[in-house]
Amino acid sequence: MNKTKNELTQFNIDFPVNYSPARIDFKGYEEFKAQVDQIHAQAQGYGVTPDNLKEAKAIRAKLNAARKKTNQRKIEIVKQVDKPVNEFKEKIKELLAEIDESSEIISAQIKDYEEQARKERRKKRLEHIKAMCELANVGPDKIEYQPSWDNKTYSNTKFETEVDQQIALIKERQSQIAEAITTVTQRADKLGLPSEHWVHELKVRSLPDVLNEMDQYKEDLTSISKQQQKTKVQEAESLKQVGDRYIDPDTGEVKDKVITIKLEVKGTSWQMKQLQSFLKDNGIEYQGLEG
Repeated sequence: MNKTKNELTQFNIDFPVNYSPARIDFKGYEEFKAQVDQIHAQAQGYGVTPDNLKEAKAIRAKLNAARKKTNQRKIEIVKQVDKPVNEFKEKIKELLAEIDESSEIISAQIKDYEEQARKERRKKRLEHIKAMCELANVGPDKIEYQPSWDNKTYSNTKFETEVDQQIALIKERQSQIAEAITTVTQRADKLGLPSEHWVHELKVRSLPDVLNEMDQYKEDLTSISKQQQKTKVQEAESLKQVGDRYIDPDTGEVKDKVITIKLEVKGTSWQMKQLQSFLKDNGIEYQGLEG
């Protein structure tokens, strides 16, 4: 390799080779064939009988031996004829292996260069995404990076257009989520429910589904509250107050002690209503919360 010019020596693949078709001078072919034909004709007319069975087996053994010897002779001759061909093939095989190795050396360097170029393209793409997201007030991690953006043939215009499209969709989703959170928060305030749980539900469920479940949950709470209030009131009404004690009028058993507490509370109108509801639900007598 000429390191100064960084190029490879050119070589001519039309290398000079003198060759000719294999020639086998089988001078005794006709005579040998005549003998084989004669034996074949005799075999066709030969009849095996109990009297000549031993002789027939001996003839067969001679024929098989002749066939084996003829085939071995053929193999020896073909082997000698093929020898220069096989030697030529082996030389070419070694040359091809060396050429392959040379190609692999260059290929490895090309692969390293292209990989470095790909990484550099990705770095620039990510920097551009970051700049575009900062302008749009969108987190770069929200962008779904496409492997095809790393390709050398992928145009900058197409890349920028696709990133813009993703940013637009993200902004639209953010706006929809913000509106949904506002709607859920307002509904929670109206129903007297904590909003955090229902806002979290928006991550996995649609707004209509969340609103419907909030309404149903409130209905269930109201139903349970009414049932609890009814039960506690019934329990309270079944007891008889004697001094500072509640007793079971049927058994005379003391069930609880009467406690009177004077307190001052402050809060919004909604909070006062919630407190009243709690007191009623639990059968607690109270004064001064109305109004």
